[in-house]
Amino acid sequence: MKKLLLSGALLAMGMSASAQDLPTNAEPGKCYVRCKTPEVWKNQDVTIEVAPAYKRIVTHPAQYKTVTERVLVDEGSQKLVLVPAKYKTETFTTVSEEASERLRKIAARTSTENVTVVTKEAAKRLAVIPAKYEMRDVVVTVKEGYKRLVPVAAKYEMRDVVVTVKEASQRLEVVPAKMKTVTETVVTKEASQRLEVVPAKYEMRDVVVTVKEASQRLEMVPAKYEMRDVVVTVKEASQRLEVVPATYGTETISYRKRTQGSSLRVIPASFKRDSEVIEVKAASARWQMSEKAPDCESSDPNDCRYWCYKEVPAQFTTVAKTVLDADASVVANPGKCIEGSDDPSCFATYRKRVLKTPPTTRVIEIPAVTKVVRKRVMVTPPATRTIDIPAVTKIVKKRVMVTPPSTRTITIPEVTQTVKRTVVDVPASTRIIDIPAVTKIVKKRVMVTPPTTRTVEVPAITKVVKKRVMVTPPSTRTIDIPEVTTTFKKTVVSPETVETIKIDEKIATHKKTVMDTPPTSRLVKNEPRYATIKKTVLVKDSWKEEITVPAKYKTVTKEVLVSKGGLTSWKPVDCKLVENTPLPINWNLGSATLTPGAKRIIDSRLLPILKNGVAVAIESHTDSRSSKEYNQTLSERRAQSVVNYLISKGINPSQLTANGFGETKLTNRCADGVSCTEREHAANRRTTFRVINQK
Repeated sequence: MKKLLLSGALLAMGMSASAQDLPTNAEPGKCYVRCKTPEVWKNQDVTIEVAPAYKRIVTHPAQYKTVTERVLVDEGSQKLVLVPAKYKTETFTTVSEEASERLRKIAARTSTENVTVVTKEAAKRLAVIPAKYEMRDVVVTVKEGYKRLVPVAAKYEMRDVVVTVKEASQRLEVVPAKMKTVTETVVTKEASQRLEVVPAKYEMRDVVVTVKEASQRLEMVPAKYEMRDVVVTVKEASQRLEVVPATYGTETISYRKRTQGSSLRVIPASFKRDSEVIEVKAASARWQMSEKAPDCESSDPNDCRYWCYKEVPAQFTTVAKTVLDADASVVANPGKCIEGSDDPSCFATYRKRVLKTPPTTRVIEIPAVTKVVRKRVMVTPPATRTIDIPAVTKIVKKRVMVTPPSTRTITIPEVTQTVKRTVVDVPASTRIIDIPAVTKIVKKRVMVTPPTTRTVEVPAITKVVKKRVMVTPPSTRTIDIPEVTTTFKKTVVSPETVETIKIDEKIATHKKTVMDTPPTSRLVKNEPRYATIKKTVLVKDSWKEEITVPAKYKTVTKEVLVSKGGLTSWKPVDCKLVENTPLPINWNLGSATLTPGAKRIIDSRLLPILKNGVAVAIESHTDSRSSKEYNQTLSERRAQSVVNYLISKGINPSQLTANGFGETKLTNRCADGVSCTEREHAANRRTTFRVINQK
């Protein structure tokens, strides 16, 4: 009896466990699949620096060369040699009797010419051009604009304060503006002017006309002469040069006989050993099913088991690397004879003869030699004395304008009109009336904004008045009156003149000694002397060359968990999806490439099912044409093309399975050797899918 009870209990537990493994609240006519989502890992390359970059320094010593230099030790001497002056004899002339003049008288000539006399001068008369007027509209302000104040009441609100019920406030009372009527005179016609012509005044006057002009008669006065002594230069003044010799001295010249560069000492880079621990696979967890209990009496292999979500520890690897402790450097040791050094062993001297004062010359003056010669000189030149002959005149009557024509301005007074207008005498204002506060321990009415006033503009009242305005002022036009002339004969006498006759001068010839070229000095130079010295010159200082040794790296592959796996609940699927469901893709003959139409079918039929987390098996088939091996490969490529497209759309690869069956599962009679239509062959080129259990 105990065994029977124990068997019943175990059977009940087995049925209970079996029942828990199936979905609860299952609906009749539906299929269920239990999906296990696997862990998704990806490999990630991590680059580790195992040896650092460092500098390797190569030093190069300084380079020298010996230079032979030619230096001046004696500047040479200078000596002045006198070049005497050169003289020549010249013939020169002196005036023994100066040139003079004598006068010859030319008699006067008489001629008759017509003379035109103006008996009545040209005049002008003025014609008046009257002013132009027009009527214009003038806007006259009858009543000036002013401002009117409108009171704006204060705003109040109720507040809960245990003090004043109503605060003291103010009320504004408007004091209206005071107006007054002003009488104003408006000019309706401006003052103008008109011009009145004042004619010119004329009178007859006696005018003296010269019939024969006044002339002159010349009387000759002869020239006066006398004999004078003139000093003539026979030999011109000259100069003589005397040489002053040059003076010399000696000086010591110091020079740098050797230039030394610096030397470089390299301190190489130092390293130390180190290591780095790299996590190649991160810590994770996965579902594990325990072994079946030994006392389990259920025939279902999944019964009497536990699902445990166990941790998987992270995996690490240790990478040895070299670390730079100190980089390479250079220590420079300066030489003894560098630039700026004052070590006496780096210098040498030589003696040099130097010119202190150059040779010069001193000038000695030689006076001129003269001779006295007698000469006839004109003291006063010949001249003439003028005797005046009076003119012959005649009196003629002539009309002369005494005062020119002018204009007299007559003022036309302006016309005015009296207009009355209302003017603001005292502007509007406000008077403040205080309202005392009422206090009580209740609600309180508080003035938020005090009463104010708003200014309202009252426009001015204007009136349009006609006014006569002068557009152009009156002016005058000038009319020319031609002059009146009279012609009569006049005797003109040309005056006596004098013709000058020149008397040539008399000259005498003499000889004199003239310096052709002045005395000079010629500088004679002795050639300078040179000596040769040797110098050690730095061509290139010691220098360093830095070579960068690149760092060394090592790449370690690390597994990174993209998403955790685990068990999910049972998911209902359409029962027909459990069987092979056709995916109506039209494959081209011999092609495994998805057409745009095939991609649209996958998007509408397959993607919504896969997004629920179920697993799907893709199966592709071919027709019987071509070999069995080729068709098998082609069907596998077609199934994989669908899987690759779904992965590109974000589907987890663990949800997809690709299978190719070639021509092994034909749907019609079109096997090898059977003649079929293209439509019958196309029916065998098919792709199907079905939901599979991922447990």
